[in-house]
Amino acid sequence: MNNVIIFMVLLPVAVVKGQQSAVQVPCNSIFGCISHVQCAADEYWTPGAALHGCCPGCVRGLGLEQPGCGINGTACASGLFCAKGDICKLNTTSCLSTRHVSEKVLWKPECDSRGEFQAKQCRGDRLLGRCFCYSATGQRIFGWQWLGKAENMTCACSRLRSDLEAAGRQDVTLHCAADGNFETLQCDGGVCWCADPKTGERWPRVPAVLPSMWKKLPCYNRTLHGEQYLRQCESGYFAQKRLEQKFYIHGHVNVSHNKVVCDYDGTYGIVEFERGIAYCTWRDGTRIEQYQTSSLKAHLMTCNCARDEKIYQAAGMQLELLCEGNGNYATLQDRNGVLFCVDRDGFVVAEGVQPETNCEEYMFG
Repeated sequence: MNNVIIFMVLLPVAVVKGQQSAVQVPCNSIFGCISHVQCAADEYWTPGAALHGCCPGCVRGLGLEQPGCGINGTACASGLFCAKGDICKLNTTSCLSTRHVSEKVLWKPECDSRGEFQAKQCRGDRLLGRCFCYSATGQRIFGWQWLGKAENMTCACSRLRSDLEAAGRQDVTLHCAADGNFETLQCDGGVCWCADPKTGERWPRVPAVLPSMWKKLPCYNRTLHGEQYLRQCESGYFAQKRLEQKFYIHGHVNVSHNKVVCDYDGTYGIVEFERGIAYCTWRDGTRIEQYQTSSLKAHLMTCNCARDEKIYQAAGMQLELLCEGNGNYATLQDRNGVLFCVDRDGFVVAEGVQPETNCEEYMFG
């Protein structure tokens, strides 16, 4: 009989202060991370603080509104930045800032295991609640769905487009569905492919093709996709960019145009510009006439309220909140003499407030 020798290899287990159960993380390490970290009063949860950047841990730092940052190497906690006067302030482009906001702020965006903003953020109940897509810096971007229908919503397309544009690309032609997922047929960067709606990954055993061959793809539908990939708004946008490039080549750098704004599905964006006025617009490019402001203040426009009026109407409901003249939600609302605050998406954030209340105190960001 042959003797069988069994070797047992014992691997060291990394222990991080206050952690309890191991979870898998994307790191080239033999160690697993621990899901829960309990930090001391003067410490803050920080991703990448343990195991050479692999796992979260606790890091000391100054808290919100604490002075002395930048002095003798003293740093603010993660999610804060050292502002003028050496005082730590919220860095709302970091999801870790949600750990420092006032208890008045009832809703805060959710962070993933890396401490970054989740692409999909949901609000409210299953009947009238909604989910929205968010950028890596915590800004609402294209894509939404009713909460009760958002099970398969990933916002992967909207997040990718947002990331690419933030990196400087002005020629992104990915098409996102209304919920921020990928449309099935995609063309970008000189290739076209059939995409998985949740991830954007190419269909198995279906190769990508050149743009000239896009109609040969099995996911092409003549009724749905038409004769050209770019949609009306996108065609206008790229035509304007080509014209601007020609003017630039010939030394004309101050030529002004009515800026074309498109959404990630190729429809018209929320704002149209003409003669110094910014108008809220619907997806088909028609103006929502009563909502407008100076183009100098267009960066303050969300048109969320203006567009929600049409969205609710299409769903057989009536929006019972007031809009500002620029199409945003009026933050202070009145219902039968009772005042309450709503945020930029129209969700109640404080009730029974006074007329002089600053509703911004109850909102994240």
